[in-house]
Amino acid sequence: MSALYSRHPVQAFGLAVVIELGLLAFAVVVLGTASRTKPALSETMPIELENAQQPSLKPPEPKPPVPPKPRQPTPPPKEAQNTPPPPPEPPTPQASVPTAFTQPAPPPPAPSPAASAANVKPSDVYAARVHTAVQAAHYYPPAAQALHYAGRVRVEFHLRDGVPGDARLLAGSGIGLIDRAALQAVQSARYPETPPELRGSDLVFQVWVEFDR
Repeated sequence: MSALYSRHPVQAFGLAVVIELGLLAFAVVVLGTASRTKPALSETMPIELENAQQPSLKPPEPKPPVPPKPRQPTPPPKEAQNTPPPPPEPPTPQASVPTAFTQPAPPPPAPSPAASAANVKPSDVYAARVHTAVQAAHYYPPAAQALHYAGRVRVEFHLRDGVPGDARLLAGSGIGLIDRAALQAVQSARYPETPPELRGSDLVFQVWVEFDR
């Protein structure tokens, strides 16, 4: 370009002016376009923010008062009854424990055969046969016939192997002849044979002797 400027100085100057004007026009066009495309700034309006009204919260409704429970009348204290204390229990005797220095108590003696035989109770069948034998042996005294007595006398006696003994009155008649006749019937009776299980035993009988004319 320097060679061209040296050859044609007027043309080169005019060309430079044209280029500058073109650049200036291009800059004006660009600035105008930018000014049109830029949106106009709106005026700032102060915005007041109001506090949003919150819905008023209703206070909770108070609960209805609970009526107090009626007090039950306290029963009057029972008077303490003077209960007599129970009688003290008698002390339980404790068996002595034999030691090396004490001798054990001897065992109780065995019951004698006579005592065991006295506790033997005759059977009902044998007792009935003994009563029949006594009743069959009684007699009505002739001297008492004039008294016209009718009744009975209760006697008790022991019997061992068919042999009577220790006869006595339990319920007399009040007439000596009749009472003696009842005791004599015990001695005169022919008793039945003693059962094997009762032999050697001292048996006791109580029988009624009937007197009837």
